[in-house]
Amino acid sequence: MYGVGGRRLHVDFHPGPAGAPTGAPTVVFEAALGASSLGWMFVERQVRAFAATVAYDRAGLGWSEPGPRTQDLPAAVAELEGVLQAAAPSGPLVLVGHSYGALIVRYYVALHPERVAGLVLVDPPGLEEWAHPDAAHVAKLETGIRLARRGGWAARCGAARFVAWLIGIGALELAARCAVVVSGGKLREPSDFNFTPAMLLPPDAKPIMRWFWTRPCFYDALVSQMEALPEAARLVAQAPPLAEMPLAVLSAADTPPVQAAEHERAARQSRRGQHLAARASGHWIPIEEPETVIAAVRSLVAQAVEMRYDGSKSAL
Repeated sequence: MYGVGGRRLHVDFHPGPAGAPTGAPTVVFEAALGASSLGWMFVERQVRAFAATVAYDRAGLGWSEPGPRTQDLPAAVAELEGVLQAAAPSGPLVLVGHSYGALIVRYYVALHPERVAGLVLVDPPGLEEWAHPDAAHVAKLETGIRLARRGGWAARCGAARFVAWLIGIGALELAARCAVVVSGGKLREPSDFNFTPAMLLPPDAKPIMRWFWTRPCFYDALVSQMEALPEAARLVAQAPPLAEMPLAVLSAADTPPVQAAEHERAARQSRRGQHLAARASGHWIPIEEPETVIAAVRSLVAQAVEMRYDGSKSAL
């Protein structure tokens, strides 16, 4: 637990293998909306065999203490910088961001290009649809915010703990029905329920994940980040192009064609960019198809070493 911005944040740092090449980058993992460092465990445990790693929980998520009510993108980047100052204050970085976390690492590059030797964006949100959302996207976001606020109420009164227990014993249909009640009927379709992280993690991690979902501060952080999403997308859309930075953009196997095309354009921002597609994974690529992320990270770490990036020059 590191002191960052007046609160304690959970940071998992591994210094990397002995004999790593001089100037090898530290790989930093940024989780998805409402997710924690646990979502990276399949990837991070393999990456630490060839690189130093940092995985952490944003304020209010995972094991970390609650943060301020407003957690917009600049605040998230400042929090990331605080984590790095505490755990990895020097040397080049390869940043890996999943979903909303991809916005955080991309904006970090815009503010601190001198430290970044490579960037992996894992199924990032569509900037075009969220920077200026239409009525359907606004309604979707507002529904999500209302549901998260109801989740906070459920956590405070104990209902979330009961739903988490049902998930733990495998009673997913009953858990989904309880979630419908808690949501006031807003959740109805099977696609509304995504228990992927809780079902695919190792047995020793599943109870921890479910406990995360029972903390009121989890829902408070989720609300704040969803409220910040449109402005975050606008800030990233205005960020300078990446030019020569090693870059990999990963799409899920079921990414809609419009969003996949945007991923392809994002990859072309850099002359060292590549667009990769998961073979069978949905949005949770780090859990469902971690080998795809690991391969992208390994490639960028190798490129950083080859370029002899010494942390004193910009990679842009």
